[in-house]
Amino acid sequence: MPAKYKTLSVYPDPTARIIVGGNSPACNRAIECWAEVLRKSMPDLEPKEWCFLADVLNGTYLLDSTRTWGPSSLALEAHDAQDLNGTGDRWFGEDGVAGTGQEATDALIAKLQALTWEQMQYVLTAVSFFWDQPDLNLEHEWWTIPFRVRWTKGQEEAAKSD
Repeated sequence: MPAKYKTLSVYPDPTARIIVGGNSPACNRAIECWAEVLRKSMPDLEPKEWCFLADVLNGTYLLDSTRTWGPSSLALEAHDAQDLNGTGDRWFGEDGVAGTGQEATDALIAKLQALTWEQMQYVLTAVSFFWDQPDLNLEHEWWTIPFRVRWTKGQEEAAKSD
């Protein structure tokens, strides 16, 4: 069965178009190339760490695709979430007991500081996917590419049958 392609309207930055080439085949190759980069860049994080990041990055400026940030931005978000809101205590410690998640949060911060730029982009892409899907919950393995592919195909099939 031949692959089914969906037509998308994309409006890349003019400089990006010059870099990758301004025609449809070049843009398709750029998307496929970026997908392969992301596929190879999933950081080794625990499920609770992914959920912590989804919680922390909900509505954050880091998900704004018009800006470029480094892994230290993720680490700072994690630090501030624990320091200001006790988010690490909720995910890694005893909910309501201040400081019980500090050690695990510090370990996650160290992991985040060590991420490559590509791994950070993977995190941002995964978290954006999570928040774009109203029917997802944190128990799903939304951070994995196989899950996101299955979920999206299932949503498309469901939409066809409605």
